[in-house]
Amino acid sequence: MVRLESWKALLEEIMRNSKNEWCKDFDACPLDDILLNIDGYSSSRSKLPWMKYDDWAFKAALASMSDVVVSGGRPYALLYSVGVTDENILKSISIGMGKASDYLKSSILKGDTNKSTNDSWIDVVSIGKINNKRYVNRKGAKPGDYLIQIGYLGYGTLSQMLLENRIKIDNINDKLLRKTIIPDFQIDAWVPIYKYGTSSSDNSDGWVSTIYNIIDSSKVKVVLDAIEIDPLLKDLMNNEDALNSWEDYNFAVTTSEENLDDFLEECTRLNIRCFVVGKIEEGYGLYYNNNRIENFGWTW
Repeated sequence: MVRLESWKALLEEIMRNSKNEWCKDFDACPLDDILLNIDGYSSSRSKLPWMKYDDWAFKAALASMSDVVVSGGRPYALLYSVGVTDENILKSISIGMGKASDYLKSSILKGDTNKSTNDSWIDVVSIGKINNKRYVNRKGAKPGDYLIQIGYLGYGTLSQMLLENRIKIDNINDKLLRKTIIPDFQIDAWVPIYKYGTSSSDNSDGWVSTIYNIIDSSKVKVVLDAIEIDPLLKDLMNNEDALNSWEDYNFAVTTSEENLDDFLEECTRLNIRCFVVGKIEEGYGLYYNNNRIENFGWTW
């Protein structure tokens, strides 16, 4: 985990050079009645040691569609391009993408294959449908709004602990280990977000970084009151550990006090895990237990 100031400055420069700076406050970019997103990964940097290549492809698709769902879009379609070092990897990736298509209730429109010399890679484009051209970005949070955490935290922290040998993989049950591959992804969360969200961002780079996406775009202060960890993880980590958790693909969403009850009722109706975890105030920064939490997260 590293501080993000220099990385964000580089991203802003890229957006300016591509003449697409208007989209910098979006997790997924709107185009008429659809939302679009693209994510890419190299296997050497993103495939966890306990993953198979079909697992890796599955998570890549889920990661890309996560930005669409958190923006209030209904999953609709996927496209992907891969570079592989051998044919067996290609077959495994195609199986994983097929599973992701079923899981996300999305069609695969097109695939592209390439030969790679040293490292396999994948790029996934996700497409979502939006109703009435209504979508949510990172910019709409206002003082008085509530912060909602959708889905559990902690799977990325568990992965980090395993990678650093702080926990032995043989001591983790298969059900829990599987959640580092298929996170607590709340597919139907686009419904309450679309109806009642004022701002949102998905957790790919770390929970603190995710909340700061909203803070930086909306120019607000967030007072965090709670951190909701998967109950299966509570003997392995504390709340402060979970603040660092990355690639959980859960969501930070704000909603107004007026719409809070309706948001939560929609979550209950759709069986979505939603937790009120904080409040938006005047000012700037993230505060937890009366302490200022600086922005940090995963950058690659």
